[in-house]
Amino acid sequence: MAAGSQRKGNKKSKRMSRMRRRRRQVLFGLVFVCVCIIFAISYGVLYRYVSKFPADKICDNIYIGSVNVSGMTDKEAKEALKKHLEDDRKENVTMKVDDKKAAATLEELGLHYNDIDKVTKKAVSYGKKGRLWVRYRQLRKLSKEKMVLGEEFVLDHKKSKAIIEDRVVPLASHAVDAKIKKDGDGFKITKEKDGQTVDIKASTAKLEKYLNEKWKHKGITIKMTLIKESPSVTKKDLSTIKDELGTFFTDAGGGDRWQNLKTGVDLLNGSVLMPGEQLSVHDRTAPYDEEHGYVPAGSYENGQVVDSFGGGICQVSTTLYNAVLYAELEVVERYPHSMLVAYVDPSRDAAIAGDYLDFVFKNSYDTPIFIAGEIDAANQLRFTIYGKETRTPGRTVEFESETLTTEDYGVTYKENSDAALGSLNYAGSPHTGKTAQLWKIVYQDGKQVSRDVINNSTYEKSDQIIEIGTKTDNAQAKVLVQNAIATQDKGKIDAAISQARSLQAQPSQGTGGQEQSSQESTGQVQPAQ
Repeated sequence: MAAGSQRKGNKKSKRMSRMRRRRRQVLFGLVFVCVCIIFAISYGVLYRYVSKFPADKICDNIYIGSVNVSGMTDKEAKEALKKHLEDDRKENVTMKVDDKKAAATLEELGLHYNDIDKVTKKAVSYGKKGRLWVRYRQLRKLSKEKMVLGEEFVLDHKKSKAIIEDRVVPLASHAVDAKIKKDGDGFKITKEKDGQTVDIKASTAKLEKYLNEKWKHKGITIKMTLIKESPSVTKKDLSTIKDELGTFFTDAGGGDRWQNLKTGVDLLNGSVLMPGEQLSVHDRTAPYDEEHGYVPAGSYENGQVVDSFGGGICQVSTTLYNAVLYAELEVVERYPHSMLVAYVDPSRDAAIAGDYLDFVFKNSYDTPIFIAGEIDAANQLRFTIYGKETRTPGRTVEFESETLTTEDYGVTYKENSDAALGSLNYAGSPHTGKTAQLWKIVYQDGKQVSRDVINNSTYEKSDQIIEIGTKTDNAQAKVLVQNAIATQDKGKIDAAISQARSLQAQPSQGTGGQEQSSQESTGQVQPAQ
């Protein structure tokens, strides 16, 4: 009995367990279905919420810097930023160096956006990409507070560097190089001083950081970053300058040209070149205008002698060139004149013309050199180069000009329709053409040890120009002389002038020929030859 009852109890217990398990499964299924329904409803609600914002437009309450770009397309946002940048670029930046300051507009400094495309695309995509819940949170956040994206301003470093170098760097208390000047038979040296200069790279970075982190889109005052600056020339350097390395002189002449020689010499006098440093005579003496002490004087132009400001500066460069040769410095750039000059032999000249002909040399010594220039009491334009003599004792150099070819100038006849018939006027600047070379001859204790050609020069010939007057009321006489000029034959021209004067002397109805002939016959300046 007992065993049977126990079996019945176990069966009942198992039935009850299965029933509870089925009830749990049904309940779990109901819960799962409810959750899915709730999730679906929620997802639908969220999806409808985030989908109401157009994909191609920026959501509300989004700013790029101080520009509200809400509701704009990518293109519209770019245009708004560009317009805002135009206003920003008008603002001034005051750059301070101690108690001194200089100003520039942000436009001059090259203000622009680093990547405008990147930031506008980010603004358009905000709340439009990623998981639904993330997008929903982003968009809900926008309903409560604005979203500000950085503009990321940058400067054009090339433009800003040029502005800072030109306007700000000069404000610093720069280092002062040691100075030297000729003092009787010796030299007087002034000691150098340390100083400061503007750290352009650090100052530019500082300004960019301010623009991106603190700028209120109005004028800025910023203190520039300074660094120590050491002098490039010290008293110790200059103390080696004691010996004469090379000297040369030419006659300074007179007239207006003398003033240009004096101006050029004064600008070169006292120059110090450190080892390896170059000097350009053009850069050191230009510009050639009245403001800088020059006057009009004769100079070569297209084979003729014309008056121009600075005429004669080539004699300054030529004299210095020869001193450089004797000092045995390295000649970097040297050109002959277009025509021969009178103050030195062929191939010993050095022309200066505009920015295309220059005389440039380099200090090829291991110590500094000093250039002394003057027009002395005997009116000699003189340059002397001083430094530390390191050449072998007993070594001397000489320079010898050798003419290779010569071409005599000719005569060119030209018509002058404003001058009296048959009158002659000698114009132009006749010069013989030559080719030449310059020899450098080195002696050791009086014995020649080398002889080398150091330059070759070509000088063009320039013809004598004779202007022949053809002004007359007698057309036949005028044509007669014009035709003769075209032949460039002296005999035919002389004959034509004689015949034309005879025609002009004959009475001509309504021309007043006799009176014209009498007046024009006095116009001859010099006989043709």
